[in-house]
Amino acid sequence: MSNSWDEMRKAKEDSYFDKKNRESLEKLSRKDDTAPRPSPITGEPMEQLEIDGVIVDRCKTTGGIWLDAGELEQIIEKKLHAQGVGHSESWFDSLLQAVKKI
Repeated sequence: MSNSWDEMRKAKEDSYFDKKNRESLEKLSRKDDTAPRPSPITGEPMEQLEIDGVIVDRCKTTGGIWLDAGELEQIIEKKLHAQGVGHSESWFDSLLQAVKKI
């Protein structure tokens, strides 16, 4: 008898988690990726800017810039590639100049 209760409990658990997974997938499919992200500081929508071909998020109020995973590496790679070997200005100085222009 214990075995049938365990099977029934497991079936209900499986059904519950299947339902939750479907709901989550539906919610993700409806998610609007074009909506601006909220600023971690102010909660206001951030603007999207392009730095060396990489789209970054910037808080309109504080000026803070947020990068997604891999975006800093992309910007650095583009700066180093554009400058070539032996350029006097460092990639970091160049990055700061690009940010100041925004």
